[in-house]
Amino acid sequence: MTLTIDALIDSNVIIAALAGDHEHHASSADLFDAGRGHVLGVAAHSYAEVYSTLTRRGTHAPFRFTAEEAWAALESVRTVTHLIGLTPAQTFDTVRSYAADGGIGARLYDRMIGQTAVVHGVPTIVTWNIGHMRGLFPTLDVRTPRDFPRA
Repeated sequence: MTLTIDALIDSNVIIAALAGDHEHHASSADLFDAGRGHVLGVAAHSYAEVYSTLTRRGTHAPFRFTAEEAWAALESVRTVTHLIGLTPAQTFDTVRSYAADGGIGARLYDRMIGQTAVVHGVPTIVTWNIGHMRGLFPTLDVRTPRDFPRA
């Protein structure tokens, strides 16, 4: 039996859901409420991006989770979502196509999330970066957590 995933959740939504003082915390956290009735996926590489952001130190470190806090937070997301990802070859091809398109910087992670959705037939990406995702993947349904419907 193949699992049908309704939406792939962007890293920025996970970060907002886990960080209580984030401006989008309530809307993001609500997305993970089991009562919403959707099957949610997270791209495997997104866990690394979220962990890195939550535990970052220095002047551009808004959250400053400890390693233990960040890991516990990630485990809480993992219990209510499905882990999916790209194969090593698909990952390499995604980076290659991003470079060939002149892509630079962190939007590569958006490209990888979108490509994961395409490869796995996930119709919707839920993100706070609507413009980025729609620009990279105009054929996918891209929504914010506020716009993602309840089942």
